[in-house]
Amino acid sequence: MRKKIAILTLFATAASPLAAQPARKEGDVAKQRAAIEAWTTCIADENRDSVAKTLARDFRSRDYRGEMTRLAKTRVSRRCFAAMPGDYRRIELGGLPFAGGLAERLMEQDAAPLAARLQRASAGRTTATFAPSDALAQCVVRAAPRQVADLFESAINSAEETRALGALAPTARGCTSGPRAVEASPLGMRSMLATAAFRLLAAQAD
Repeated sequence: MRKKIAILTLFATAASPLAAQPARKEGDVAKQRAAIEAWTTCIADENRDSVAKTLARDFRSRDYRGEMTRLAKTRVSRRCFAAMPGDYRRIELGGLPFAGGLAERLMEQDAAPLAARLQRASAGRTTATFAPSDALAQCVVRAAPRQVADLFESAINSAEETRALGALAPTARGCTSGPRAVEASPLGMRSMLATAAFRLLAAQAD
């Protein structure tokens, strides 16, 4: 049997000064992903330094969990909140998808081409890994930096994303240690690769 990587589903409620109703869990995966993208864009744009500091931490630590919970409850500006479609304004945030969305947005904020940055980083300093899935993601980023950049440049839930993930599948298999293959949903794989890529880039700046 294939070993499936579980996406964390324990969520911390997102708060907003304009949220009139309590947050809810969104059952539609496409809508959930779009909502996470909208929220993480706002939070990362308005809290860049604290987001970067948190994502660089060991995600097994109490400090990391506490800071991620705080970020999930961060109030965003009226302008950013108003720009969200109404269906996205009541969504629960947390776990790996939330961290991956924040990491992608921080990488987008750098104007330099991501493929070039990842290619340089892949030949530079290594960074610690904190779980087998994290080690796999770091291996994939270092082995296929251009293809990973292609994934992040694709829109979520798109044919381009599907093709980019397919192109990375052989590398992921080659990076898998042990007899069992690793399987993850598109959301899970993209989130793992985003957090790994962000920490690899951050390691080069330290």
